[in-house]
Amino acid sequence: MDVEKIKVINDYLKEQLWMDFEICNMNGGKIEMFGFLDEAGEEKIKITFDRPYMVISTFCFTYEGNGDFISLVTGNDAVELNKKYDVNRGNQIFKLSGTNIDSNMYIIAKTIEVQIMN
Repeated sequence: MDVEKIKVINDYLKEQLWMDFEICNMNGGKIEMFGFLDEAGEEKIKITFDRPYMVISTFCFTYEGNGDFISLVTGNDAVELNKKYDVNRGNQIFKLSGTNIDSNMYIIAKTIEVQIMN
């Protein structure tokens, strides 16, 4: 379930002081986002959003461990985003938190996958 995958991501990132993220691959089939501990380092986490509908995000951003990194948008917030962007049925709205940007980021997609690399 995606809720469990989101928990895995958030729990892993709580163990890190910070992480830089970059959207490295984006097409109609998937969005691949990688997390790095430094610019020259190897990927530490890979998050894949399957069959994306819409992306509202910068391509590079930093997360510094303040609250959850990713969450599912539900309730009135989901209704408002649906009204604004006409979200297709069957999609989920994922909210991302970045430290170095002022606005919320959203990825609307069917499902999410996570791979932690050590």
